[in-house]
Amino acid sequence: MIAAVVRVMTLRLLRDRAALVMAFVLPPLVFLIFSAVFAGTAGDAVRLSVAVTDLARSEDSRRLAAALVADPSLRAETVTPASLAVARRRVKSGADDAGVVIRADPGAAGTPILVLADPGRAVAAPLVEARVRQAMMRALPDVMVDRAARDLTPAIGPLTSDQGLSLEGAEDDLKQGAIAGKPARPSDGLVAREAVGAVRGGGANIVYYAGAVTILFALFSAMHGALSLIDERASGIADRILAGPAGMAPVVSGKFLFLAGQAVAQATAIFVTAAVVYGIPLTAHLASWTATTIAAAAASAGLALGLVAVCRTREQGQMFATFVILILAAVGGSMAPRFLMPPWLQAIGWATPHAWVIDAYQGALARDEGPSVLYKPWLVLALIGAAGLLIAQLAARRIRR
Repeated sequence: MIAAVVRVMTLRLLRDRAALVMAFVLPPLVFLIFSAVFAGTAGDAVRLSVAVTDLARSEDSRRLAAALVADPSLRAETVTPASLAVARRRVKSGADDAGVVIRADPGAAGTPILVLADPGRAVAAPLVEARVRQAMMRALPDVMVDRAARDLTPAIGPLTSDQGLSLEGAEDDLKQGAIAGKPARPSDGLVAREAVGAVRGGGANIVYYAGAVTILFALFSAMHGALSLIDERASGIADRILAGPAGMAPVVSGKFLFLAGQAVAQATAIFVTAAVVYGIPLTAHLASWTATTIAAAAASAGLALGLVAVCRTREQGQMFATFVILILAAVGGSMAPRFLMPPWLQAIGWATPHAWVIDAYQGALARDEGPSVLYKPWLVLALIGAAGLLIAQLAARRIRR
């Protein structure tokens, strides 16, 4: 009896191609995606996009800028024209993860280097600062020794003439060693940081995760609601509806409106909580937030209906939609910040609604962007929702045939 049950279930699985794919193809695919996402968020695997601005235009500043641009652990490029305002604008808009401004000669007293970072990407600042220090140790060890000697002078007194000559000789040797690729020792008091962004006190991070959670739960809730399409088909309700003059089109459209409305209510609950507890400026940007929320709700409702409509059974629909939603969440930034992912995965992320929703919410609430900038994510999300709704409508018409 037991063997017969095992045989029957095995044959049923082998005959169901969709179940085979979801059981044995999708899990390894999910593993590969998640491993790529989370392996790229640790240590030296992170390659941040950095805007390098050389305001000093000295020999040493040019050496440092060239070392940063050539650093394989960064995706750095020089800002043209070289301007602090341009660098701040690029970081604030999200075009770059951070900025490095060489505002004085690296050998000058004080803090000649300024690192710019968005509060929503707080981890970017220490990572870029570490890369700057490494570049200084590699490319300008003579400057680092000179700074160290100057910093120690108040404590140990001025150097004698012989000591000064020895120090100059050591600096020349270190400079030649840097050309040969030899490392140097670190130094402190070199880099200052500046937070670039409208939301302070960790608010940008709160906006990020509020957007990430909103689209994640909107899709999961919409998926469960969309499964009623399959339930109605299996119970025979769909056949009775199809016998009417309007067919299934009004039913699918009605479900779309309900699921979109449900997503708006969920987003409202999440962001009101964020505003009350963390003080994000929701009321100050209510119009942009509302447009973003409606676009995200339409995308989640349409995508869920489209995914479920192409499945034949509730089990297929639930498993397939869950797999797709998890993959989109991982790649799109709902589970780990996208700027910590490998560049190729960041590019793929723009094919998910999650990336557009998160970016639109950050633009509206953390970067003070208006419709002239936010229209692009709104349009993309609306197209995703319309495409999903169209697929669901076509699947319903196929049932009628």
